[in-house]
Amino acid sequence: MSNARTLARRCAVQAIYQWQLSDTDLSAIETQFLTELKEAKVLLRRYKNGYALTDQEQNLLEESLEKYCRQRETEEQRPERPTLDDLIENCCTPDVNARYFKELLHGVPGHLQAIDAAVSEFADRPVVEIDPVERAILRISVYELLYRLEIPYRVVLNEGIDLAKHFGAAESHKYINGILDRVARKHREAEIQAGRKS
Repeated sequence: MSNARTLARRCAVQAIYQWQLSDTDLSAIETQFLTELKEAKVLLRRYKNGYALTDQEQNLLEESLEKYCRQRETEEQRPERPTLDDLIENCCTPDVNARYFKELLHGVPGHLQAIDAAVSEFADRPVVEIDPVERAILRISVYELLYRLEIPYRVVLNEGIDLAKHFGAAESHKYINGILDRVARKHREAEIQAGRKS
């Protein structure tokens, strides 16, 4: 999948997390995220073109890059607080597929009953008791398994695991993987069987 979709998922995890905890209107969350993204693009372009940023603008850009930008994998240890140049250098792309972000942000709550039913079938506790970060990741990934059949189930699983490694607790990716694998086996059985035959 594209980096832009990966970043859309990353933004969606944060937005769904915010929605779960605050029950804020989805349109307000969407506006907040899209405004931040637009501002980050403008600041990044200005910085790359040699314009000096104010301290406030630089802090905003650093926060945005950490929040929205997929980082390249590096072998070396990163400094605890990377510089702006380090963030830019290690950033694959600051672009997010805004249309896909919106679909996930509105699609998860729109299909919440079916998504939570699929999760609860394989979870070891009620969905509302799952850690809010893990719950947001599961809901987005299960949405994709149930409603975005053109996305291969392995891609959905890998993206969910990567989100858990990035946002979740130390071992949460194993928990996410276990549930998503079982949901995929039930709801993507034909796709899995076709993959085994080829």
